[in-house]
Amino acid sequence: MIYDFTECGPDRVVSGIGALKELSGIVEHLGVRRALVLTGRTLATKTDLVARVERALGAAHAGTFAECGQHVPAGTVDACVAQAKDAQADVLVVFGGGSPIDTAKMVVMRLVEAGHAAPHQIVIPTTLSAGEFTYAAGITDETTRVKHVHVDPATQPGVILYDPELTQATPTELWLTTGLKALDHAIEGLWWPVCHPFLETLRLGAIADLTAHLARSSDPNALEDRLACQHAAWKSIWGLLSAKNVGFRLSHPLGHQIGARWDVPHGVTSCIALPGAARFLHQRTRDAQAKIARAMGMPDGDAAAPAIEAFLDTLDVPRRLSQTSAVREEIPQVAEAVAHELSYLGAPDADIATRDALTKLLDDMW
Repeated sequence: MIYDFTECGPDRVVSGIGALKELSGIVEHLGVRRALVLTGRTLATKTDLVARVERALGAAHAGTFAECGQHVPAGTVDACVAQAKDAQADVLVVFGGGSPIDTAKMVVMRLVEAGHAAPHQIVIPTTLSAGEFTYAAGITDETTRVKHVHVDPATQPGVILYDPELTQATPTELWLTTGLKALDHAIEGLWWPVCHPFLETLRLGAIADLTAHLARSSDPNALEDRLACQHAAWKSIWGLLSAKNVGFRLSHPLGHQIGARWDVPHGVTSCIALPGAARFLHQRTRDAQAKIARAMGMPDGDAAAPAIEAFLDTLDVPRRLSQTSAVREEIPQVAEAVAHELSYLGAPDADIATRDALTKLLDDMW
């Protein structure tokens, strides 16, 4: 076996309790002068956290775009591109979860396509989705409700700042379900046909750490547990796009299309899709599933689904499509979209993940 790995990721990760105080120094080190803050409406209007970020930027704060939407509607990207141009922003300070993170990546991609220099990105996550460590992003067509994934190295954020104090206002369900999204990242990496040995070590560590710390971190004051989960999220996904011939196997494409079609949050899609995906792929991923189960505290057996379900039992999170805004009659359309994405990505299970097979799998998740 020949392994091929090209390092690509953030240039700098600053983490720790109270790390927001480092933001002004990060901005100074980058040599940027005009920062546009990207965030969501809830953080901007229901908490004082966006104001804290703006104050930490000081004179470099050139504006705030607070309309980032779940699953990145194309219209919000267009609006943010326009504001970034008007503000002459040379750095995007991204504050929030996966939606503002993916919005920022799409803004960078659109600006580069239009001939502008790519602004720097400083990402301050408040959830555990960990999209800050990749240069992949999804954007949803608001007419068709289909999500399209784009991969472009120009969109990789350069600086990540983890401060668990800034996660204390994150709703408990959102925190826990995005922790399941991090688990999803780690599992998808492990059961890919060829997992790089270096990345396998990180993925197994992420699974073990999330199993140990995520339930305890539901207490907003458990800052050390929250920081451990943030580091686990980092380990769950770092290097995903750096190893040659890797990608998403099944649970992510399921989540992409469940989320886009029915407006189900990313983390919730992982809670629902992971056990079913593990059962669907069991025959093809038996060795990897045995490693996953051991990392989750089940040393016997070669099936990950029971371990995942036992972990979910410790968390108060949605487990079925029927607990969401999903419409059962639309399952065949989602199955078609998943099958198309798997084919587009060249996923290794596109041959068995047919529209009919996926329709049954999704119906079993109901």
